[in-house]
Amino acid sequence: MPDPPDLEPLARTFHHFIIGGGVLLLLQVLFRKSSHAISGVVWKCAQPIARCRFLCGFLLFLTVIAVRLALLPRLPVPTPGIHDEFSYLLMADTFAHFRLSNPPHPMWISLETFHVNFFPRYASMYPPAQGFVLAIGEWIGNPWIGVLLSCALMCAVIYWMLLAWLPPRWALLGGVIAWLKFAVASYWINSYWGGAVAAIGGALLLGALARLIRRPGARDALLFGLALAVLANSRPMKV
Repeated sequence: MPDPPDLEPLARTFHHFIIGGGVLLLLQVLFRKSSHAISGVVWKCAQPIARCRFLCGFLLFLTVIAVRLALLPRLPVPTPGIHDEFSYLLMADTFAHFRLSNPPHPMWISLETFHVNFFPRYASMYPPAQGFVLAIGEWIGNPWIGVLLSCALMCAVIYWMLLAWLPPRWALLGGVIAWLKFAVASYWINSYWGGAVAAIGGALLLGALARLIRRPGARDALLFGLALAVLANSRPMKV
């Protein structure tokens, strides 16, 4: 089994971010008037952009992809090292070859692969949503591309969901926070376990629900049904 990727440089960088954030918070407390003025300028500049909702979602999607690709020299494409990842990659390869399952191995009784069903068909034991996303990446060139695209879509959908509950600038901030939390250093984007697919389903569900409560419509009803389908075929109880 391949060794898991060395995350020590990434942890060191994360610690630097924590220290930098603490320093900025201390400066804000010590120089409250100046920090309020700077915050006002930042919000004033961000407000016109936040009003362009489609543009914000599109830029957030592209930014997630661009930043993670820029980090490839320091944080390369992850190598699978956990049993779950190999099971998902088996599912992705099965879907990429336009099959739902594989014939049982002639010596299946002697194999000890984890999280895989050998009989009556050889297939992953997990729900299909994550494997389908990885299959899209495999069609493009690498299963991890599917992980990258799903994390970028997750941040954009979370921003869309927050627009139904919060003012535009706070919704944009929420999308950025989701990006920094889950789509840079998290195992959601640096492994094949998944997490983003179920989060997309949850965000679609909450966003469509808020819009249906205010003004029922066919589009939001379809999105609500799509969200239920995504959640039913992913792992919403991710731990």
